[in-house]
This record gives sequence, structure tokens and C-alpha cells, in this order.
Amino acid sequence: MTNEAAEEQYLRQTLRNLDGARQYEDQVQADSGGWSVSPGSSLAGDDAKTHPYQVSHNVWQALTVAVDHLHCFRRSLAEEVKEGEIALTLHTHSQYSLLRGAMENSARAVWMLGPASRLLRVERRLALQAKDHKDSDKMNALLKRVPNRTLTERMDQLVRLMQKADPTISDDAEALKRLRSGAQPTDIVRAAGDLAVMGADEANLVWSACSSLAHGDVHGTLSILEREVVRTEGGTSLTRLSSDPKILFWATDRTIGMLHLGFRLFQERSTSYLLGRPVPVPTAMWLLERSPHLIM
Repeated sequence: MTNEAAEEQYLRQTLRNLDGARQYEDQVQADSGGWSVSPGSSLAGDDAKTHPYQVSHNVWQALTVAVDHLHCFRRSLAEEVKEGEIALTLHTHSQYSLLRGAMENSARAVWMLGPASRLLRVERRLALQAKDHKDSDKMNALLKRVPNRTLTERMDQLVRLMQKADPTISDDAEALKRLRSGAQPTDIVRAAGDLAVMGADEANLVWSACSSLAHGDVHGTLSILEREVVRTEGGTSLTRLSSDPKILFWATDRTIGMLHLGFRLFQERSTSYLLGRPVPVPTAMWLLERSPHLIM
């Protein structure tokens, strides 16, 4: 197979993967009801412990944001010029920014839903909220706005929720310490990768590679993109950069795999169990039948 034929094959598979993920665009629409949580389900119990910062609300937001990034990525990549013909546009950096957003948000959903322990799921949700409170306070300061409640008041509320969820917590300081740990993007992506087929290292690699191109880092540009030296002037080479279809396929495939897992976990956690048997979930069954290599 020639290099050109191999690149075309990678691009075709990338489009097929993106087409397979379009089912989620319908699920996140306002009238889909896809975010519904059945009473008595695992996720309903999580929500009760974290109210008013429900686990399900934050997970669904993450999945919606991931789908939005993938939708934008596909629109930037492929355009139907006439029936049966598609024009492809490969960007060197911006498309990886979109994949980064999709991977990071998909991983956040998996990270929150993945643990078997309710206490850990609750702790992770509250830790995210603690980080959000702090980031919100910084933004309010820049905008010269005064929030309705002080940061201390908001953090106190999270401490009370944490202590209620885990009565073994000895004091406020211990609760705050736990709320401040483990909610960094790298930790989230790696923990989510541990729950996926790809593993922690590969999940981290996908996210880091996309992040490096999103930031315009030199090391990412030189290691991930294809390079062609056009001419050399003294000690400087004028180089043409282009996106590598194989790398683009790899990053897209792993990102969609994480998204699949996020939706599957949401379905499982939000489903009630009757007499020890789960209520059928068509979407989860579709994933098991059509994409067994992408999920656990």
C-alpha cells in the first residue's frame, strides 16, 4: 500500500468513526430526555448526596460539551460538495484543540461515573465544584463583580456535604484537604483511561498531544505534525507543516472511545434495577454490538 493510499484509508476511517458518534448529537438535544435519571438508580443516590451539585447534571454537561467539540471537529474536517463527494480540510493545530476538548470532557464524565464506590463518586463531584468555586471567584475579581456568596460560604457548604457523605471525616480541615485533591485535568484523564481499554498512559498521551498543538507548543508541532523542508537559508530551514492522517485517526478513535464509555456509564448508573435485572438500554446494547473494541 502506498503512503497516499494509507493516508486515504486513515481519513476514511476517521470519518466513519465520526459518523458513528453522531448518534450522540440527537441524545444531547433539549427534547431528548437523555439526561433523565430513574428513581432508585445508582445515579439518583449520588445526586441525593451532592444536591444541589448533582453528579448527573455535571456528567451530562461534560458529555454535551464533548459532543459539541466533536460536531465542530467533523464540520471543520468534512464538507459535502455534491452528492457522493466530500471535500476534506486538514488543519495543523485547531482540529486538535477540538479533540482535546472532546477528550477532556469525555474523561471527566468517565472519571465521575467510573468508581464502584458511591463515596468516591460523590467526593469527585464535590472536588470539581470546589475547583469551580475558586475559578469563578478569580473570574469575578477580573470582572470586578461581587458574587452573591463569598468563597468561604460556598466552600463551607461543600465541607458540610462532604462530612455528611463520609461521617468518618474528623474535622473541616480534612474535608477541605480531600476537596482540594485529585481534580486536575491530568489526574482526571489518567484515571478515566484506567477504566477504558486504552489505559492511563495512552489516554494521557492523546490529551497531552492534543493540548500541545492547542497551545502551539514547539515540541508538539515538531513531534506530531508532518514536516517537509522547502529550503534552507543559512542555519534556518523553511518547513511546510501538515496534519498526519494516521495521528489524526488515532486521536479521534481514542477520543470517541472515551465518549462511548462515558455514555455507557451514564446509561448504567441512571438505570433502575428491578428484581436484580437491569432495565434494557438500547444505546448501551448498540455499543456492545457495534463497538466492542472501544469499551470495557
